[in-house]
Amino acid sequence: MQHLKEFLIRIQTFDLRIVEDNIRTESGTNEKKHVKAYDLTYQTQYYDSFAYRSELRVLRDMAFIDLLTLDRMRIQLQLVELFKVRKRFKEFWEHYNNHYSEMKLVYHRSFITSVRLEYLFIVNGLQSEQSNIEMVAKFAEDLGDSVKLRERFLMELIYDTENLIKEVLPFADFKQSQEAKRQEFELVNETSATDKPDQLLTTTDNETIAKPVDRYPTFKPGIALQLLDLLREYFVTEDHPKLEKLLLTGEGPESPLVFRGFGNQLADAFKQIFDANLIVGCRMSDLEKWIAPKFAYLSNQGEVRELTEGYLNGLMSTKSRPCKSPILKIEQMDNKFLILPTPRNKKQQ
Repeated sequence: MQHLKEFLIRIQTFDLRIVEDNIRTESGTNEKKHVKAYDLTYQTQYYDSFAYRSELRVLRDMAFIDLLTLDRMRIQLQLVELFKVRKRFKEFWEHYNNHYSEMKLVYHRSFITSVRLEYLFIVNGLQSEQSNIEMVAKFAEDLGDSVKLRERFLMELIYDTENLIKEVLPFADFKQSQEAKRQEFELVNETSATDKPDQLLTTTDNETIAKPVDRYPTFKPGIALQLLDLLREYFVTEDHPKLEKLLLTGEGPESPLVFRGFGNQLADAFKQIFDANLIVGCRMSDLEKWIAPKFAYLSNQGEVRELTEGYLNGLMSTKSRPCKSPILKIEQMDNKFLILPTPRNKKQQ
């Protein structure tokens, strides 16, 4: 199991570098300050060589080969451990979304401890807050991107392992064993599972992993068209036909549509519509799975950033800080729901 061990250690280890840079510390001014700052760009998928992404891909594949050599009981035990790691990533997103802001240029030096990075994972190179190393916006964005990449490969390994169990274990026995585990967990913890066992794979840690989307979002009559009219200005003209097909017919684009705004604004828009019961036929987790591969967004530096299930889950399914610059509001008038735009905030350049 050496490769699985290496994979889990790698995705949970953050190696911080310290670089010197000229940054703006205040918005609305071009004045720059020469500072020392943390850097994590090389552990994202946007580093020039893409070496880190390739390394994780190889480790994930080798980790799965390790799992292939095990019997079904040991595979299940390893899956429980993978869910524990997944839980730490979910906790990170909850703290990250409560402290990250697209409008900040510089963060307090306690940012890393505020998002509990050093508590949840291994962090090499972290200095004390008195070391005069700045927390700049680029590092905050790179940290989020690095976690997205790590979590994506973790989720792929979990999905593959879940499917492996289903192939090794007869389906009826699989359901029976998972139901028994769920009941045992509820008896010990006096809690109830949030999802039915025939919908999600449940572990003894009360963690669940969503299967590929089997419940698709359905907009109530007239809502998709209202959303389309509002969202058009946030996408380039060439993407308007693709956006229309996606929202009105459910036909997904070949590549993600780039939202010209902040990632939490798009997540908040769908969350508001879902919470108003204007999207039906699915759970929030299904909606997050549906959104993730179909949209991307722009960072403060104007770079395209992906939306992942974990990132969206932290914004939509947990009680994170509300979006400070929502792009829409929902009002009810004469038993009719209206999706109305809010004043648009421009990205800081």
